[in-house]
Amino acid sequence: MGPFFCIIKKTTGTQSAALFDISVFYRLLQTGWLGRRFWFSRTLDSTNQHLHDIPDARLSHGLVCLTDNQIRGKGQFGRTWITSPGQNLTFTIVLMPESNSRLQLISLAVMLALKETVGVTLSCESVIKWPNDLLISGKKVAGLLTECRYNGQNLDRMLLGMGINVNQKTFPAELEKIATSLRLHSGGQPVDRPLLLAVLLNRLEPLLEKAETGDIGLIRTINRSIDGYGKWVSLFVDGKRQETPVKILGVNEFGYLMVLTATDDVKTFTHEQVRIETRSG
Repeated sequence: MGPFFCIIKKTTGTQSAALFDISVFYRLLQTGWLGRRFWFSRTLDSTNQHLHDIPDARLSHGLVCLTDNQIRGKGQFGRTWITSPGQNLTFTIVLMPESNSRLQLISLAVMLALKETVGVTLSCESVIKWPNDLLISGKKVAGLLTECRYNGQNLDRMLLGMGINVNQKTFPAELEKIATSLRLHSGGQPVDRPLLLAVLLNRLEPLLEKAETGDIGLIRTINRSIDGYGKWVSLFVDGKRQETPVKILGVNEFGYLMVLTATDDVKTFTHEQVRIETRSG
């Protein structure tokens, strides 16, 4: 990982909304391949959509595309990701894994890396809300949208689109009770966005390599990070609430969710099927 970085930026006024500083980001990036190709745009409709339409020859494994102003960001289930220009991090990581069997585990590795980054830099506890949200004190601080493009049966590209609420201090009325930002948990001080992204990618690169092999240590760490792990929770399957609670057992080697039913049966679900309802979620 290298040296510890403090990401609190003691500035005032509008400096926290300054343009993303690519030079700072590159100075702190310690990866071998992740983020070494870095595309920055002041404004994009959606980083995921932008990369979805780019010809294969222009893309590479580990490329990161970031915009300071994403105006049509996408969330899960067709929702819109709302973000303030110059305040947060909205970016997409391009991956071209050798196999498509562990795509869900790869997505969870991204969420784990973010959880660990928040923990070591802000000393802030967070949990992964299945399958790809990060919560602090029960409120959403980040979300991941994973999209894949196929060429016939072959995986062409995996797009990991992430939105992190970094320095945003206020949210629309409909989001106030469910959304938060890192700055709201940093004592009000602005958070250095290039530094945060560099630390995140530094932590993420080895986790992605472990995810592609189904590393058991990674799986165990992910399990301990999932909101509701080891507890009896309510489960929604394909939008329908199940009649009896289930116990969250964690994920298997492919990243699929495993639960124990009241009749001691073990069931496995993909992320598209399931939503977990816990007290903190």
